[in-house]
Amino acid sequence: MSDVDVEPKTASPDDAPPAVAAEPAAPWWRERLPHLLLGALLLVMSWFTVAQGRFHGRTYDEYMQDDYGARVLKFYLSGTTDRSFLDFPDYLYMPQHGAGFELIVAFFQHLTGEIWNTRTIVNGLFGVLGMLITALAARELAGRGRLGAWAGLAAAVGLALYPRYTGQMMNNSKDIPLAVAMVLVLWLVLRLMRRWRQPDRRFEVLELAGVGAAIGFAGSIRVNALLWFGLLAFVSLGFWVRHGHKLRGRELRTELTNQFTAMLAIGTTAYLVMSVFWPFLLTNPVDGLLSSVESMAKYDWDNEILFGGEMVRSTQLPWYYAPWWLVIGSPLPVVALTVAGAVAAVVGLVRRQRLDGRMLLVGAYILLPLALIIGAHSTLYNSLRQFLFVAPGMIVLAAVLLVRWARESFDSGRTALAWALIGAAVLGQGEALYASARIYPYEYSYFSPLAGGYTTARHDYESTYYGSCTRAAAVWLGENYQRYTADTAPTFRDEHQWNSLAEVDLPDNFVSVGDGQPFFRITTKEPGPGYREIHAVVVEGEPVCRVSVMDLAPVS
Repeated sequence: MSDVDVEPKTASPDDAPPAVAAEPAAPWWRERLPHLLLGALLLVMSWFTVAQGRFHGRTYDEYMQDDYGARVLKFYLSGTTDRSFLDFPDYLYMPQHGAGFELIVAFFQHLTGEIWNTRTIVNGLFGVLGMLITALAARELAGRGRLGAWAGLAAAVGLALYPRYTGQMMNNSKDIPLAVAMVLVLWLVLRLMRRWRQPDRRFEVLELAGVGAAIGFAGSIRVNALLWFGLLAFVSLGFWVRHGHKLRGRELRTELTNQFTAMLAIGTTAYLVMSVFWPFLLTNPVDGLLSSVESMAKYDWDNEILFGGEMVRSTQLPWYYAPWWLVIGSPLPVVALTVAGAVAAVVGLVRRQRLDGRMLLVGAYILLPLALIIGAHSTLYNSLRQFLFVAPGMIVLAAVLLVRWARESFDSGRTALAWALIGAAVLGQGEALYASARIYPYEYSYFSPLAGGYTTARHDYESTYYGSCTRAAAVWLGENYQRYTADTAPTFRDEHQWNSLAEVDLPDNFVSVGDGQPFFRITTKEPGPGYREIHAVVVEGEPVCRVSVMDLAPVS
């Protein structure tokens, strides 16, 4: 009571204040639309995989990778007695290559009893799964509300419209699965960072085991996934820089124990999962992992590749090879927003602003692999495929920055700037879609307008290096060979890939020839004396696969 006593008055219904009308519920689309659009995108990309995957052909790597996976599956089906997966020529280093995803493909082939279509669909759907995981990583980074939902959608769209990802997700069983596994680890670590100091944190052991299992699976595909332990050390260092000075006594000991236990759980689980998916480690428990790291770090492939308009040996590439490929091989919005994020981080550091640790992790995810490649002078070839896993990190960062900056612009009344950001991103991704359509189904050869697009850049850089045009050449030959011969068993040789890959798309009566003079040939360059060209697979005016026939054949 106050110092003036007032007799309490009983309130009557008539004296009650007027009821305040409840605020109208937000339109349904504000909450659900990004999720519905994401679901629609994943359905469309799944359909695209099943309906269009076969048109993307097969790469020259697939025959050997498929054989490797089948042998690894035999190792388990035989109770570990069949060790033929170790019997590849030494110069191939096949056992040192991770078998993780090849084992999954071989398992589904074992279930279906069919090889190449199963392989295409499993590869492609795993790539679609990567779009979902990328969306989850962006949502985790941006926040779990409406902003996060739109960031997730933007990231998934960005990966779906990243031509060098989508264009090879049906036939690249190394680099696409690695990209998916790496972004899975990124999502789980971002989630772990958010939950680390929550007092009501549940399922801690399972969470740590999940991170370790994801790292182990990624490492079983390519051993360079183990760089995640360096990134986790970076996360730990950041924690101590930011919070270490506040910890004393029991709290300090608890934190040290928690982090040591976490690294032990993650490391142990990672090695166990990696060993299960990659039995080379089971058969070589002492030096298997070290042998793989050494052979992959300095891979024995010393050939010339086209880079910057010159033929350069793969062991003597300029230091900027990897970052430059990410610039010219990525759509403009991804590059522009990634660079803008780096500039914003530098400005924040100069101004001594507190930076988001999780954003710094994504930045380290992008920069650390490039730094290791440059520092180790790694053997590289085939554009950006060996560090393609960096691209989803760039897309996650770009999507989150786009959505955040657009939201801040709307909230501050700078509507024109917000729509300009969104419009520029849409136009940039539209360019990537249009350019991909022009070179379909060889989208993996996309070049940014910064390099002049495919038409110009193909003369200065590796373009259709994967040889997947063999399928289109073989299909045409199978439909038209009777115009040139009445032989019921015509001979052929695929000099662009492996005969066994072309056989899949040729009628069963064709006979493959390794040596000698076949009646038909599939080549990259002009066939030379004794043969004449009868068909060419053309991309933007450039023949990429040629079909030729012996000169003695009748003219159609």
